[in-house]
Amino acid sequence: MIEKLRKLWQDRRGNVLMISAIGAASMVGAAGIGVDTVQWYLWNRQLQQAVDSGAMAGAYGLHYGTDVTNTATGEIDRNFVDAFNVIRIVHPPQEGAYTGDTGAVEIVATTSQSLPFSSLFMDTPPTIRVRSVAATVAGGEHCVIALAENGTGIYVHGNADVNLGCGAAANSRVTSAVDLTGTSWLNADPISAVGGISYSDRNIPDDATLLPYGLPVEDPLASRGLDVPTSPAGCTYNNFTVQPNRTETIFPGRYCNGIALKGNVTMSPGVYIIDRGFFDISSQADVVGEGVTIILTGNSSSNIAELKINGGAKLDLRAPTKLEDPDWYNILFFQDPMGSSVENVINGGSDLKFKGVVYLPNGNVRFNGNAGQNAECLLLVAHRVNFSGTSALDNDCPADYDDVQTRSRIIRVVE
Repeated sequence: MIEKLRKLWQDRRGNVLMISAIGAASMVGAAGIGVDTVQWYLWNRQLQQAVDSGAMAGAYGLHYGTDVTNTATGEIDRNFVDAFNVIRIVHPPQEGAYTGDTGAVEIVATTSQSLPFSSLFMDTPPTIRVRSVAATVAGGEHCVIALAENGTGIYVHGNADVNLGCGAAANSRVTSAVDLTGTSWLNADPISAVGGISYSDRNIPDDATLLPYGLPVEDPLASRGLDVPTSPAGCTYNNFTVQPNRTETIFPGRYCNGIALKGNVTMSPGVYIIDRGFFDISSQADVVGEGVTIILTGNSSSNIAELKINGGAKLDLRAPTKLEDPDWYNILFFQDPMGSSVENVINGGSDLKFKGVVYLPNGNVRFNGNAGQNAECLLLVAHRVNFSGTSALDNDCPADYDDVQTRSRIIRVVE
């Protein structure tokens, strides 16, 4: 028996077959490990995407006051089909650059499952761990803000050609919160909406930043508590008119039943209260003023004064500084929010040089035709904004306007 075993050991026949068998087993094992490694990588990517979505959903839930944990977990479960384990969902985060940020949500989750080949060599499968943090961060600056929470907030239509040196934002929640139709053009950066942005490629530049389904841009002047002055209580002027070809200087006061400017007018510094009627600037008018605030009001919600600027009119107006008027600084136009759906019209061909905030919190504004604006510093805050002609606005405002916060807020994954 020993002799037979010795001969068998020394026998070299069948070596290639044995080596091939061993090699084949190694190749199959390596291929199996490779397949399992790819699956681990896919799980890592899929779980990371799911946790990113969960962190975003949790941050939205935090902003709107809903249950953060249930919202986030439901979003992870919707996006990751395999079993997972949530280690923590916390706000503020416990680690990283956003530790202590009360507007941020941190999620850590794991998954671990056995796979056919790797389980032959490993007692326990590897644990895949992912982490995500979503937070509310500042977005871009906006010089046109539509505060309406329903319906279309910013409507650009026809052959309108609108160039803004800043962003445009609509707080409406509908799918066409910003609606760009026809051959219209809106050059703004960013274009933000709480709802959707309806457009085609011919309506916006290729590099436009679109931020749909985000957070609302807060009313930048709500905290100022602006209200129509009660003094003077009586009418300083009634049905006041400056006729064409006349040159006059006018003064602050309460202008009952409107004011119609048709000639060359210098507005002295101060507050002009237009009580009912229109602030009506005709096509022949040339109006200038430094340190002026124009307030549009009435004695009921149905007769709030409206802004009406006709084609051919020229206006060069600057709002007061804080030194000039600590109550109405930076406000060029203010429309009493007592009125609703009041429409203010700027018609084609008007030449506007405004420096200040046009604040119409419950009023709509419509730019018709070629309403040209050469505005060094113009912030337009209205209920709705409608563009149907050529317009150009800018918000290159000095430091005096730093307290007028027009930045949007966006929720995004930050870690």
